[in-house]
Amino acid sequence: MNIELNKYFLPEKEKKSKVDISLSGMLEVYIGHYFVSGEGGGAKNYWLTIYYDSDIDAYDEAVETVPSNIVAYVSSDYKWAFVLNEHSHKLRKDVSNYGISCISVPDFESEVLQCLHPDWLPYEFSGLLWIDDDFMDDENIPFDFDSFAIIDDGVCYLNPKHFSVAQFIKVMESIRS
Repeated sequence: MNIELNKYFLPEKEKKSKVDISLSGMLEVYIGHYFVSGEGGGAKNYWLTIYYDSDIDAYDEAVETVPSNIVAYVSSDYKWAFVLNEHSHKLRKDVSNYGISCISVPDFESEVLQCLHPDWLPYEFSGLLWIDDDFMDDENIPFDFDSFAIIDDGVCYLNPKHFSVAQFIKVMESIRS
């Protein structure tokens, strides 16, 4: 099952938030059991990491920033979020006033995303390099020497037919740094 990003990332009019508080303020202070990494403080990352732990005492304990507590990645402009399936309903409810388009995924490592029309993506995603590298694993596809030269140079890219959330975020952050 592939998730086509163009369905979620279509350019659209600016969504206005119905709240006057940062996402970290809402999730960490008002709701609790969350920690938002990457917001404020001059952070230059486009994706905020959302950690959640329902087992802590939200008044006395902090959410550990360990991979097992990551439940979502939210764009810093609050437009989009990749959310683990099992946390999707709760997080959608907790951020409903922000107008965030939530994309449910089984995990952040599986290559379930695809973008068949990268040129249709909004400006935020310009600069991403898309290379269909399937020729490297399928002997029935003609070898693409030009693409291989780029890949061999170590350039960060995405295969538009299949990539993971982790790969998407890594490539985005590499072009923003």
